[in-house]
Parts: sequence; structure tokens; C-alpha cells
Amino acid sequence: MKSFKLHGSEDVRFEDTELEHEENKVLVKVHSVGICGSDIHYYMHGRCGVFIPKNPFSLGHEFSGLVESVGENSKGIKVGDRVAIDPLLSCGDCEYCNLGKRSLCSQKKYMGSAAAYPHVQGAMREMMSVPVQNTYILPDSVSYLEGAMIEPSAVALHAINKAGDLSGKKVLVMGGGTIGQLIMRIAISFGATVDLSDPKAYNLDIAKKDKVNKTINPIEEKIEDLTYDVVYEASGAAPAFINALSVVKKAGTVVQVGTLPDTVEMPGNLIMSKELTVVGTLQFGPEFGEVLDLIASKKLKIDDLNTHRYTFDQIPDALAFAAKGEEAIKIQIEV
Repeated sequence: MKSFKLHGSEDVRFEDTELEHEENKVLVKVHSVGICGSDIHYYMHGRCGVFIPKNPFSLGHEFSGLVESVGENSKGIKVGDRVAIDPLLSCGDCEYCNLGKRSLCSQKKYMGSAAAYPHVQGAMREMMSVPVQNTYILPDSVSYLEGAMIEPSAVALHAINKAGDLSGKKVLVMGGGTIGQLIMRIAISFGATVDLSDPKAYNLDIAKKDKVNKTINPIEEKIEDLTYDVVYEASGAAPAFINALSVVKKAGTVVQVGTLPDTVEMPGNLIMSKELTVVGTLQFGPEFGEVLDLIASKKLKIDDLNTHRYTFDQIPDALAFAAKGEEAIKIQIEV
């Protein structure tokens, strides 16, 4: 089986890899793989934060493909089905899983990540062996490329849900990358009026293709204070998080989506004096299936966010392009 594996910083190598497949799992021929910010961190630095690979492994956790074989307990999944894969592997029986918080599972593993050991291989390879409960059939109305966008869309929906009902609310999304664009679109579909801020003109132009109320370049213009009911900080930039506490209304909500530096100095008294709710969000729970329904019903339009495509043999080039921070939203690899 063909695969690409990360060996270190900017070191992704082609390898012939033996297929490891358990008969009770679903064998999927990979079709489309999206490049995530975590993949870029692994590629640039040979690690992603505190997650340091102990051995080479394949990146890629946003993917779709075609079912090649199924086990006895296939739960309706059959050979020839087009599927998207939920890459979050939770135990289903710990304190957090029992609370419905599978993203906080005590024994969680994630495909294409070095967060647990042994590392779980990702989808930058020809075939993936996955649990049947993590396999979702794609309706005819959902393409392979859209199927590979379900994982980041689920991350966005999970973040949306942290702030409750958005109908009639004024919302600011800080950061216009993939997750920020998806949060913006879902919030609009839920009845919110949404502004999006980002220093990149390219990202602002992408936002204008949807029903964004206003785009803001925070370098060139000031975001008005006390304007927003909810602020989603999706950039991971410390100044953006600090600004979010200022521009949200009294009794408002700030949802921290982006990964911040380990320590951030902030005006903490604003949380007290404005009675703010500040909440974090990580990955997703049941939102994977829920967002598939939004995409299939065309309530969430995402196909235009797939701005760049590469072939399987071009995976090192795709990662190098993504690491440069060029004008792009979602970079997809088609195997």
C-alpha cells in the first residue's frame, strides 16, 4: 500500500506500507483528504504543540473514501458505499464519554495524530481501516470533497453549540481560515447576523461570497466595543482573544476556538465586571452526523471553500504550500 509518512520537520517520505486491517472494521479506499492546521504544525515543526511523534506516521484526519470491505457487524455499511470518517476514537465508557463529552475522553485517540501512543495512522495513504461506528454514508448529494470537509464542519458546529441559540444574535468571528469561515456560515444559517474579522484580504473576500454582514480588517479598522452578543475567537492569536473580551457585550459569550499560546496576559477583570461567559471548545461530539445533514440538505454550503487540490503523489508539495501560508482556505488531496 502506498503511503506518505512524517519523519520530522519538513520531512514527509513516500513509503510502501503493509496494510494493517482488522476483520471487524471497515476497509476504506481513501479518496479525498483535507490538510488541517495541525497537519501543518506537524510538517513545519515535526510536532504539534506537546504532541511529539515517537515514530514516523501518516498525517491526515479529514477524509472520505469508498468502502472496500466490511466485517460481520457492519451496521448497514456495505461494499461500494461512499463514506466520510469521524477520526475521533473515544472509549465510550469513561467519565467524560458518559457525559456525552467524547472529545474529552480519558483514552481518546485521533487518526493522523501523535497525541496517543501507539500513534493512529492518518489518511495520507491508499487505504484506511476504521471502526464501523466512525463510518458515515455519504448521500448522493454530498461529494467526496464535501465529505472530507465534514470533520472541520463538525468542529465549527461544536463551537457554535457552545453559545446556545444564535437566532437574532449579533456575532463576531475572529479569524477567517477554514474553521472561522465555517462558523460564520453555520451561524448565519442559524439566524445570526455575523461580522468576520481577519487581516488577510483573501479571507475577507471568501467571506463576502456568503451572507456575511460585514468584514473587518483589524489592522486597518477598530472593532466597535460592546457590539456583539457572541464572539468566536478562531485565530488563536492572543491579541484577538484579548480584544474579544473588550468588544463582546455585557453578559455576552466568548467562545475560544483557536489554539492560543501557553500563557496569555489578559484583562481578566472584564470577565468579572461584564459578567461574561468565556468557554472553550475542542473537536466535536455528536456534531459529525448533525453537520452531515446540514451539508446534505444544502443548509450549509462548503464546496467553494475547497480552494486548492493536489494529487496523492503531490502530498509533500501540498504540505509545503500550506506551510507557506499562501492564499488558500482548504487544501485537498485527491488519492
